[in-house]
Amino acid sequence: MRSNDFSAGPPQAKAECFFLGCNRYTSPLRMLGQLRQWPPVARALKKHPGYLWHRSYYQFPLGIGLMVGFQDRDSLMDFARTPAHRKIMTWLVGGGDKAPAKGGFIRILDAEEWGYTNGVYRATGELGMIRNFSPIGDEDEGPPTAGGSA
Repeated sequence: MRSNDFSAGPPQAKAECFFLGCNRYTSPLRMLGQLRQWPPVARALKKHPGYLWHRSYYQFPLGIGLMVGFQDRDSLMDFARTPAHRKIMTWLVGGGDKAPAKGGFIRILDAEEWGYTNGVYRATGELGMIRNFSPIGDEDEGPPTAGGSA
């Protein structure tokens, strides 16, 4: 079911803004240094207004990334100004040639107003496919899905 009501969804579905980033470290030892730096940031993140969900990920060979869902863009930007975030960023990239990171990226992604809900995540509780895919490009209507019902 196409929807703009994600109130029954998990925290990730409720996020209007996502942070996606990854840092490449100079060595495995420097990468492990993040284990000491991360706990205060995680505590601050979980307490921050507008925080909904996060996951860390490993990027072979020397990368650690983070995905964070926020209620809105202002919540994300406000968290970036916190002392905990500023401290880890200063440690991560503020030391010039002695910084543990040798590169990284950040992407800020905004959710579309609408999306899809299914089963326990939709108002009716029904499980089923949509009848047609969303139109792309210059299409007025997307092609049918296999066995769409709602």
